[in-house]
Amino acid sequence: MDLPTFFDSRNSTNLFGLKKEFLFLSSLYLRKKLPKILMLSGLKGSGKSTLINHFLFSIFDEKNYDKENLSFNHNSALFTQLKNNIFSNIIYLAGSDFKSVSIDDIRALKSKIFQSPILQKDRFIILDDVELFNINSLNALLKIIEDPNENNYFILINNKSKPLLETVTSRSIEIKIILNDEKRLEIIDKLVSLINQEIILDPKNSQLTPGNYVKFNFLFEKHSISLKNDFVENLSILLNLYKKNKDIVFINIAFFITDFYLKDFKDKNTLKNEKIFEIKSFIIDNLNNFLLYNINLNSFINAVNSKLNYE
Repeated sequence: MDLPTFFDSRNSTNLFGLKKEFLFLSSLYLRKKLPKILMLSGLKGSGKSTLINHFLFSIFDEKNYDKENLSFNHNSALFTQLKNNIFSNIIYLAGSDFKSVSIDDIRALKSKIFQSPILQKDRFIILDDVELFNINSLNALLKIIEDPNENNYFILINNKSKPLLETVTSRSIEIKIILNDEKRLEIIDKLVSLINQEIILDPKNSQLTPGNYVKFNFLFEKHSISLKNDFVENLSILLNLYKKNKDIVFINIAFFITDFYLKDFKDKNTLKNEKIFEIKSFIIDNLNNFLLYNINLNSFINAVNSKLNYE
């Protein structure tokens, strides 16, 4: 799916709302107190990857990084190198790319990690979406992590979307990124202004993290999705988009609109709580089955329609 480059956290030239966390990491590193294995955990879209990206820019492009306003120039040489994955002091791995892994993959990764970087500085290995790595790849990575090179730092980014192996959490120092509602709305407002985005979703009622908000808002506008439209109609649009693009974001939006519509039923006292719980469980189970078993879309939509009409 073609999303604007802005939605890739590595392209986020401004860091909003996390200055205290940025200064804390910078202070740890300058005092040589940064843990060799650090985990940032929190909801997806809360700014974890963007925070780490800015932290690394402040280290490797110190002259050009604006520490006062927490921003970097996307025309810098470092930005170009990172974009093309040719900066040897930073190795970036995404869990979505490691759902399946071979022994040769791990050997190649191990060789890369223990090669001397071009710059005589520390090396950072970023494991983004660490909860998505399969068990084999995680176990192989753990063996590498357990014997870290003196100049290697591992930073794990955990979106809490699924349980993480205890062997991983026990080896890392965790920093939790939690946004209260005031901070969440402040960041959303700045992001929307920065990218000049039209407001489709109400940020106050959505309870979405800033990153998810701007992404969902963009996709709602692009695909003419509205919370005023029929629930099943929106669901059908989203699942068709998922089948076409194979991007999990459309399933995440399907979960989001399910919560929204059922909350609306509850607020209007249209259905009793136990019925709402039953319907929600039915839809979530079927969405998970749709993902796991690639069930027929028409069958799925008909089943949801029947459930709603019956109730």
